[in-house]
Amino acid sequence: MTEKNPILQWPSAKLMGAEFVAMDEESLTVEMAFTPPEGFANMRGHVQGGLLAGPMDEAMGAAVYLGTKGKLQLTLDINLSLLRPVAMDRITVKARAVKPGRRVTFVESELFDVNGKLCARATATTMTTDWPGAKSEGADA
Repeated sequence: MTEKNPILQWPSAKLMGAEFVAMDEESLTVEMAFTPPEGFANMRGHVQGGLLAGPMDEAMGAAVYLGTKGKLQLTLDINLSLLRPVAMDRITVKARAVKPGRRVTFVESELFDVNGKLCARATATTMTTDWPGAKSEGADA
């Protein structure tokens, strides 16, 4: 996965200022950085808690992409634990495909603030999908 990867071109990734940082094919781990847009701020000046799910879901989607060799995901559920407030500054998310599958992939992620402090954790169950417009395996010709 490189900067030219289509994941970074998706509107949601662009909105959140997504940057590809690193990946490890052996552990199926992806690291991405995000710059929260101004509109993500809550009344206290931190990132609104629910909006932290967005960067985490993007990074977990990239981990699904890596773990399934180029497939996409539809998130079926996401469990988010908020551990501390997150400043309106660059954040880093590390995501891993825990159990990639043909139909379902389980993923997890951790979100770190600009100082490297763990601020949130998430797990998700995703349905593995083909790219829009692609023929599914076994589809009639």
